[in-house]
Amino acid sequence: MHWHFKYLLMKGKKTGGRQAGSLNKVTSISKNVLSDLLTDYNSSGLMNSDFMALEPKERIQVAEKFMQYLMPKVQSVAIDINKIEDNKTIEDELSELSQESE
Repeated sequence: MHWHFKYLLMKGKKTGGRQAGSLNKVTSISKNVLSDLLTDYNSSGLMNSDFMALEPKERIQVAEKFMQYLMPKVQSVAIDINKIEDNKTIEDELSELSQESE
């Protein structure tokens, strides 16, 4: 079979490597190590005392960095009022937009 034809047949198909959805071993181990370190740091009481030893501005900065991993970021949504159909309310349009983003 000609290589170009074979390429076209296989294009977009997974032919090797990890199975879809399986965890990367290095990533999994790294996450476990970091989780254990943070758990030990917190359990020792040092995390809280170190946090409280920071200046108020620094505490806010640290808290903000932690929140990035705990809370989803809010995205702004622009609505073109001219494109809203006459029989739709703004609430209907917002509801429709929120369903599209899910």
